[in-house]
Amino acid sequence: MALKHPQVMMPPPALYLGGLLMGYGIDQAVALPAIHFPGDHWLALVLAIVGVGLVGAAAIQMRRARTTLIPHRAASTLLCTGVFALSRNPIYLGFTSLYLAMALNQHSPGMLLMLLPVVWVIQAHVIAAEEAFHAEQFGEQWQAYQRRVRRWL
Repeated sequence: MALKHPQVMMPPPALYLGGLLMGYGIDQAVALPAIHFPGDHWLALVLAIVGVGLVGAAAIQMRRARTTLIPHRAASTLLCTGVFALSRNPIYLGFTSLYLAMALNQHSPGMLLMLLPVVWVIQAHVIAAEEAFHAEQFGEQWQAYQRRVRRWL
């Protein structure tokens, strides 16, 4: 049976937000040492700028191509240029960068710990569902793109 859309069950921004909130809860429940190092605020700023840049550039590119930003809807176009030539998932890469920026800005070991399961869920469920749909929807075009461009970086 042909897929009508990617089988994404949870909005990715909610997964990232959930990880941040659970990490905050860990910080409140367990007395882990705060993360501080020289330049941590500057690194957080750079990560935030990179994250906003990736998400913004991908969103603009998707709007111009008149394809959906919503992961559980069917993409009408396979984007292979711009930020999509850097990563097959520039929005998730941007969200991950923003997540790291927040965790560093808050000096939060709990948030950093929770990033691992968040990225695992994004990789194993969200990206896997999107890639299965794209393979079926775009066939050889998807296969060539997948060989050329890495999933994250």
